[in-house]
Amino acid sequence: MVVKVSRVNRPMEPVAARPSPKASPVEPVVELRNVVLRYGDRMVLDALSLRLEEGTSAAIMGPSGSGKTSLLHCIAGILRPDSGIIRVGDFDIAAAAASTRARFRLEHIGIVFQFGELLPELTVGENVGLPLRLLGRPAREARTRSLAALRSVGIDSLEGRHPGELSGGEYQRAAIARAIVTRPRLLLADEPTGALDEQNVEAVARLIMAQAREISATVTVATHNPAVARLADRIFRLRGGQLEETGAAVHA
Repeated sequence: MVVKVSRVNRPMEPVAARPSPKASPVEPVVELRNVVLRYGDRMVLDALSLRLEEGTSAAIMGPSGSGKTSLLHCIAGILRPDSGIIRVGDFDIAAAAASTRARFRLEHIGIVFQFGELLPELTVGENVGLPLRLLGRPAREARTRSLAALRSVGIDSLEGRHPGELSGGEYQRAAIARAIVTRPRLLLADEPTGALDEQNVEAVARLIMAQAREISATVTVATHNPAVARLADRIFRLRGGQLEETGAAVHA
């Protein structure tokens, strides 16, 4: 299957001029319309809608079990909702086959998981370069780009170590480097500071936001931590399967 992803690979071009005095609306990077997801009898996402423009950041708040992770997994194409539309750029990720979703995710979406999910048998550099190798990039290119990503998060000196040798903060920095190495259009972070001590929480959260700005990515962070949420442009609360925007964040 051939997937059209031209608008995801490069900055969106302006819509051709039409005979109308009104400016064309900004096209979203992420758009969810009436998304429904159930686990058995439990309604997790209930006709949920969301629209995020290019370069913006959003925090999804809610307690454990509220559906934050499920929402991010639907956006990433890891889960397919029961109904509704999920578009990333002009690609309807919810309607695609599993293999197509996986390829699209690898090329266009970076994910930072709560526990990093690095492969213990690979070095830090190999972990970061793995998405590029899976995309068929040459080993030399993968190493060069992984080293640059590690340098951007301040741990390029740890390239040859294994994940088990890293501190919690270093581990998550490596996970961030892996998420940005393909320069994705969309960056998703699922409770990225949940496993960190208080000293590292704000540093890692700020780093995610800074790296997203550096690559002009739209970023969505699922968190229960108000200090992390305040770093985003917009804050939403997931409650009863729907999103309620609680207002614009005030950046510290």
